[in-house]
Amino acid sequence: MDDNDIRIAPHFSLREFQCPCCLTVRLQPELLSRLEALRGRWGPLRITSGYRCPRHNSEVGGVSRSRHMNGAAADVAVSKSRQELFCAIAEEEGFDSVLPYRDRGFVHLAV
Repeated sequence: MDDNDIRIAPHFSLREFQCPCCLTVRLQPELLSRLEALRGRWGPLRITSGYRCPRHNSEVGGVSRSRHMNGAAADVAVSKSRQELFCAIAEEEGFDSVLPYRDRGFVHLAV
């Protein structure tokens, strides 16, 4: 078991939000709370990108002030055909930013 393999909410572990290159995690409590509420309405969520250190953010082409770098954003895998409904529910759950990436199969959520 690695250091980030701990449950931090009923449906999420810390590992799901760790930076893939350095394993560091920063996570705003509001983001986790809203994701947990969204999960209650949508069903299982697969986080494809949580915290990103500056180096990793640059490597993936993230914007210089990405909310991923302060733990206030996550990308969630959602099929192209279901993104419209998913985005509507995410907006109802109070996310400040809901950006579908239809052709890439995920939705960016931020608080």
